[in-house]
Amino acid sequence: MSYLRPSLVMLILLTAITGIAYPLLTTGLSQLLFSGTANGSLLYQGIKLSARR
Repeated sequence: MSYLRPSLVMLILLTAITGIAYPLLTTGLSQLLFSGTANGSLLYQGIKLSARR
């Protein structure tokens, strides 16, 4: 039973790191380093929007 608390702490810590911190870090870096292409681009045929890359 003494292993339950450390296990829960590690579960919460790793969930926060892999589920929150890592996605925010990678999204932030991609926006910073590749701001022109990170969000995709809109494709037009004449004046009509046809797709998004």
